[in-house]
Formats: sequence, structure tokens, C-alpha cells
Amino acid sequence: MSITQTLIKNAGQHWLDYVEHAFVQQLATGTLPKECFQHYLKQDYLFLFQYNRALSLGIYKAENFAQMREANEAIGALLNEIKLHIQFCERWGIDEKTLFSTEESTACVAYTRYVLDCGMTGGLPELYTALAPCAIGYAVIAKNIVERGLSPANNPYQDWIDTYAGDEFQAAAQQAMQTLDQLCATLPTAQQEKLQSIFNTATRMESAFWQMGLDLS
Repeated sequence: MSITQTLIKNAGQHWLDYVEHAFVQQLATGTLPKECFQHYLKQDYLFLFQYNRALSLGIYKAENFAQMREANEAIGALLNEIKLHIQFCERWGIDEKTLFSTEESTACVAYTRYVLDCGMTGGLPELYTALAPCAIGYAVIAKNIVERGLSPANNPYQDWIDTYAGDEFQAAAQQAMQTLDQLCATLPTAQQEKLQSIFNTATRMESAFWQMGLDLS
């Protein structure tokens, strides 16, 4: 079992609460209220901005040029994703001006600042562990929806499902797992235990982000 798989296994109920959250289930079946999805989209735009700041720490924390290149490629991919996210929001009646003027939710602030704190106070293992639930979880969620045939015909959220179930995002998630596995392979037990705590907390933050969408909070 890889390091990443161990983190997921040991996260236990926290991981299940995340990938099987009511927001995800309603999105899969197409029953999620439109206003909940729109609220999520606006907050996810703000999340992606902070997520990219965290990724940028990967260059500063890098110990060699290979790690710098990897972080730079991830940043480039995310900048492209943000561009697509803006276009996606427009299809849901949310223009860029609205995105820029949206106030961050408590859930978004708590999650993203936690990730940034892990990156600033730790090294690459701590940073990438804090980023892992997002980088890996969306791929797992979308793949599960597709493989289990949960999405009905004419699901209004099919584009979202297809994006994260697609080859490009699935490959990116696999790359994130491999990177984390390589970084953590030889770490001492005490540090691995700390990484498990970080992974658990970031996973709980993901669940809170879904709940924020449902609650319109």
C-alpha cells in the first residue's frame, strides 16, 4: 500500500464523509438545488486563488530543480483550470465581476489558510499532504459517480462530473499521488504521523466546504 493510500485508509470516516457527502450525492443524481451549486462555484473560484498561492510555495520549498519544475507545471495547469472555471461560471449565470466581488465564506478562509500555514511552516511533504484531499478527492468522487452509474440522463451537473472524471484530471490526481509517495517514502515515523494529522484535517475541511455549499453559508 502506498503512502497516499495509507493516508486515505487511516483517515477512515473523515474520508468517507468527504467523498460521500450529501452535496456530492445530490450533485451525482442531479437533485442539488441550483443556488447551492452556484454558491459553491463562487466560493470554489476564491478557493482556487488561494490554492494557487499554496502551490506557489512548492517552488520556494523545493530542494532541487526537478521539484521546481513539477511545482511550476502544477501552477500552470491550475491557472488554466481557473480560466475554465470562469467560463463554467458564466454558463451558470455568474459573471467574472460577481466572482471578484464575492466575499470568502468562513469555510473557504479556514480551509485555504490552513493549507497555506502547513506550507509555510513545513516542507514539501506537509504542503502536498495538505493539498492532497482536494487534488485526489475530486478525481475519486467523479470516477465513483461514473463507475457506479449514479448520474441520470440530462443531469445538469454532468459537465462538472465529466471534467473531474476525464483523463486529464485523473492523470493529474495520479501524478499528485506519486509525488507525495516519493516525498514521504523515507520520512521518520513521527513526521508521517504528523502528515496523517494534516491529511485528516484537510479532509475534514473538504467536508465543511461541501456543507457550506448546501447551507449557502
